Amino acid sequence: MASKNSKAMGIAIVAGILLLIAGVSGFATWETIKDFVTTNIMDNSIIQIVFAIIIFIASLGSIAVIAGGLLIGKNKVVPGKLLITLGAGLGLIGLIFSIIVALAERNLTLGSFFSIGIIGLILSIVARAIAKKE
Repeated sequence: MASKNSKAMGIAIVAGILLLIAGVSGFATWETIKDFVTTNIMDNSIIQIVFAIIIFIASLGSIAVIAGGLLIGKNKVVPGKLLITLGAGLGLIGLIFSIIVALAERNLTLGSFFSIGIIGLILSIVARAIAKKE
């Protein structure tokens, strides 16, 4: 029987492949967060460097999700989960926001939420959720 982390690794790899096909990355989400933080909270060279690193990893998108899955498979759960989170670009928040916008525009259809990108985001969230440090 495969361990939960083996399953999480497989799900993350599939999610990363789907995100790669769909062209989804976390770049825009992290750029928006950086803009908010540097405008409203704090702006210094350390913050700029930290966000530059995060945005670089997030721009890899699907590659970061696949790498995170591989790390989870090697029982490096914490860094694996971090890479999945960065690569998926806080996909759950984006998914919820998309649903709210679609509801507000009265344009919510079941078919609009079964794109390859959405399925990849959901699978990346599932992979991250089931991965456990052994």
